[in-house]
Amino acid sequence: MTEIKEDVLDIVQRIKGIDSGYKVYRNHKKHRFEVYKTYGMSEKLELTWDGALDERLVRKVQRTRKQNIDKIIKQIEKENENLQKQKNDELFNEIMQNVKI
Repeated sequence: MTEIKEDVLDIVQRIKGIDSGYKVYRNHKKHRFEVYKTYGMSEKLELTWDGALDERLVRKVQRTRKQNIDKIIKQIEKENENLQKQKNDELFNEIMQNVKI
């Protein structure tokens, strides 16, 4: 892996602007970028990115910060509720089609 310290679009600097503990690496074996966060003396993988080093990565880092975890969990729960409702509606419609009155 190679640490990316600077780039033409200043993506790495913008990511570090979100949190100075972030480091961006290029994983050559897996053909992706990886963002690590420094915690004291160790680094932890925060996210991986298969796309180009561009604005989308900056937005993903912003969305997935640990400080946003409550918001992310609520969003996931809401989406799961909507999916369950949709499945229930589809099942109900299927049952009603087979009911003979």
